[in-house]
Amino acid sequence: MPNENYRESDVLGGISYLSVFFAPVLFPLIVWIVAQPPASTHAKNALFNHIMSWVMAILGLVTISISPAFLNSERGIGWIIIVVIAMIFFIWALVLFLKNIIRGIKLLIP
Repeated sequence: MPNENYRESDVLGGISYLSVFFAPVLFPLIVWIVAQPPASTHAKNALFNHIMSWVMAILGLVTISISPAFLNSERGIGWIIIVVIAMIFFIWALVLFLKNIIRGIKLLIP
């Protein structure tokens, strides 16, 4: 029955996206290696989103942590620029995190 196979793929893909809560890199990586398309495609996309959300969050933290080394004054436009750049990284990480949740729910709810 081809319909059951697609449903199983949707469940695996949905769990891959929602694994951001319990195994962000490990579960999608295993599904990507073991499963057949379309589940492996969803797992690959979930893995990429998980990794990129962590990278964006780390870049935001690094931006804030190294900012005093590049700024001499305590006030000025430099602090505003640093905060804006860090916020862009944090917002992008949040968008990817929420994107995983939305995609996972869409795949799990028929």
